[in-house]
Amino acid sequence: MAQTIKKLDQQRHELKALRYLLEFYPDSVQKTEELPSRGDFQIEDTRVIYDALLSARTKDEATAAINDLDLEETDVESFLRLGGQFYHTYPKLVKERGQEFRAGAVKLVVPGE
Repeated sequence: MAQTIKKLDQQRHELKALRYLLEFYPDSVQKTEELPSRGDFQIEDTRVIYDALLSARTKDEATAAINDLDLEETDVESFLRLGGQFYHTYPKLVKERGQEFRAGAVKLVVPGE
């Protein structure tokens, strides 16, 4: 039986990973062995942020691109106000969990569905 993870908890982990990547951009995305892939992200909003982040050349460009996003479930202003310096473990967590999702070992649970 697969372990279940609440969608909100997964979203928090993914946003923290992205915030860390943005905090130390572009150095953070050059460490490819630690960098989660787009497929490791389970939440659509975080995939969109990931795309904006990786398509930018500078931290300012990435921040501006993310600020321009109109996301369904994510408050972009709050995301950008967060500091990411303490979230160094989250990119690896998202990468590992992405592998678990693909293997069917974990699945998302959306309360009320």
